[in-house]
Amino acid sequence: MKIGFVSRPECPRCIDVISSLRDYLISEGNDIILERSTAAEMKLDGENIEDLDAEIIITVGGDGTALWTLKKVKAAILPVNLGSLGFLSEVNPNNALQALSRLMRGEFKIEERARIKTVLNSRRMADSVNEVVIKTIKTSKIRWFGIYLDNDFIHNIRADGIIIATPTGSTSYSLSVGGPILDPKVKGLIISHIAPFSLNVRSIVVPSESTIRVKILDKNKNLEMSMDGQEAMEVGYHDEITFTESERPARFVRFSSDFYKNMREKMP
Repeated sequence: MKIGFVSRPECPRCIDVISSLRDYLISEGNDIILERSTAAEMKLDGENIEDLDAEIIITVGGDGTALWTLKKVKAAILPVNLGSLGFLSEVNPNNALQALSRLMRGEFKIEERARIKTVLNSRRMADSVNEVVIKTIKTSKIRWFGIYLDNDFIHNIRADGIIIATPTGSTSYSLSVGGPILDPKVKGLIISHIAPFSLNVRSIVVPSESTIRVKILDKNKNLEMSMDGQEAMEVGYHDEITFTESERPARFVRFSSDFYKNMREKMP
């Protein structure tokens, strides 16, 4: 099997874990490829992330490392968590060798998770596993948003920002502003509001086949849009952003599928 590795930058412990896992996989006859910056920290040769031609890519770090990798590759990923939460992962350094042994025996499955396709005016942005956030650049500066679903007008709302989340992202930023938790098998997207100036606004769950449109209604007041908290850009008056479920799901190596066990353990 051809397996790639991606490490969180400047994480010596991550490199130690990768070295151990790499040695084990090589001893089992696997081909190993390292992402370039990961390889540099190990003083080995590596490839650009987009060139990692592997069947499985193992990410070692936190959820941010996994999300960054998913934006760059088409392969399924196996996240090994060395972050603070690691909600995308079921593997940690203590059980990583056991997980790789099961991987070698074929005792795993590939789980597909929905991603968000984001189009700014006519320009397609990077797909998002967790959420897209549109928010004010200046703290405590409220903004006007127009929100539509397919051909239906939902409302114009004053708020600090808008979150469009997947079921995977329902346990992330959207949850922190009062959004619901969705089982990853649910086919839907969530519209949540950051500090809305209204007593009657709640998060909305919409069908995944719908098209959500958000219009910026304030003149001369720019905002910031970010995908999975990583890529950010300014948006402004009369910009229109559309959100649909992507045709390219995220793919994870899974050894179990107990979403609720994961939730109990990581969200006490």
